[in-house]
Order: sequence, then structure tokens, then C-alpha cells
Amino acid sequence: MKKHLLSSTDTLPGGTEQGGQFVTDFAPLCRITCSDDTQYTIYSCIRGRLLEVNENILKTPNLLLEKPSTEGYIAVILPKFEESKSITENLLRREEFEEIVSKRGQSHPP
Repeated sequence: MKKHLLSSTDTLPGGTEQGGQFVTDFAPLCRITCSDDTQYTIYSCIRGRLLEVNENILKTPNLLLEKPSTEGYIAVILPKFEESKSITENLLRREEFEEIVSKRGQSHPP
């Protein structure tokens, strides 16, 4: 798995604000290239300030698969306070997410 990850020198859609660059919910955070050269663009999905980009996944790409809830994060984004409640209310529970991913895998046979 190869990746292009945004670094502190990359520019994102949105603007720069004190304390981190503001990103929109459609801002691309990285592009992941799999071993079969299939590419996936990973988007922010929420509006907020980009506080950190995890550059460790450039050195250790399998963190995305092996530790997605801890060390394999892509970025840290701080949503606007007034939007944080609606964002968390719309998140999927882990079981819901796994069910969607499972169905997606079944609909695309190898």
C-alpha cells in the first residue's frame, strides 16, 4: 500500500486560520494506492481545523489496516464547537460501519 499524504506544505481547499488550516467536508486528505494500483482519495468528511497529519503512516502504511482506531489515523480535525453535536450524532456505530463495508465487499467480487 502506497500513499500520498498531505504535508504541512500542501494546500487544501479552504483557508488558513490561527490554530490550524480550515478544511471543508470535501477536502482531500490523502490518496491511497493499493498494491494492485487501485487508488482511493480519502476526504475529510467534516468541516473544521486540520490540527495534525499523521506522517507515521507514510513510513508504516499497514497502520491504516492494523491500528485504524489508534496509530493508523490519517488526520486530526477539530470541528467548530457549534457543529460538533450534529457531527457526532451522524456518526455510524462500529457495527453499522462494519456491516456497510462487508456488504460493499460482497458486491464487488474479486
